[in-house]
Amino acid sequence: MITLKNVRFKVGKHNILNNINMKLKRGKVYGLLGPNGAGKTTLFKALLNVIEYKGDIFKDYNHVTIGKLIEYPAFYPNLTCVENLKLHASYADIEYNDSIVNDLLGIVGLPDAKHKKFKELSMGMKQRLGVAKALMGNPNLLLLDEPTNGLDPMGMKDMRNLIEQNLKGKQRTIVISSHNLNEVSFVTDTFLFMREGKKILEIDNNEDIYMFGRVQQIPDHQNVKQAVTLLEDNKKEIYFLLSETNFNKLKTTNDFVYSDVQNLTLENLYIKLMSTDLIEVKSYV
Repeated sequence: MITLKNVRFKVGKHNILNNINMKLKRGKVYGLLGPNGAGKTTLFKALLNVIEYKGDIFKDYNHVTIGKLIEYPAFYPNLTCVENLKLHASYADIEYNDSIVNDLLGIVGLPDAKHKKFKELSMGMKQRLGVAKALMGNPNLLLLDEPTNGLDPMGMKDMRNLIEQNLKGKQRTIVISSHNLNEVSFVTDTFLFMREGKKILEIDNNEDIYMFGRVQQIPDHQNVKQAVTLLEDNKKEIYFLLSETNFNKLKTTNDFVYSDVQNLTLENLYIKLMSTDLIEVKSYV
């Protein structure tokens, strides 16, 4: 759907985005993970074309519309939900009518709050109204920056259900930036890890446990290449990342030579990536 090639952004001498390469596929939900200052929000701004980045962002087809919830949802406190959405639509030149606005409020679970003023809403309701705003115009790329920020456990669950049941679709790509690993893991197809402006790892979300270790030799077979993810540190030491199932298959072969194996949860994997200089490599050893 959208391909980023060597996307860079610098403020003074500081690289905020450093040669980002990735492809966002239609129908997928991506979890963008990284600490504050990793470049997640700046990457969203590059996708929105509101900063002067270097590199290229290609769209696979002409009509890509983008909806966004970036940082805190901005609304007029003394206007109602309906009034705020209609005002946004008029500013953004988006088609709207009472039926469209009512449908959007129904999708995000606010049908009974449409005449409430924004200042009267709970934090969770404000976030959901922000999602309704992002959905105006039926975007096929949806960018959600910390959508569960400030929410209590029930609000987080509501947001998760909203994404899973109402926002996902075959024609829509969703990118969710979050610090809440547990919540984002429920709805994400693929994790994108960022550190210091770099994309350091892309991995499918289909495992509860990841097997990580040093590698000296891996079988040179196509199916193995597709199953294993390789990382290296600044000393050029090579490490593997595998599902538990694929690791158990590989370790029975004579030409898989490894050591120092660890079982990592998503949280453990995140901590390891953010506390080291490991980065995914595309070359195959």
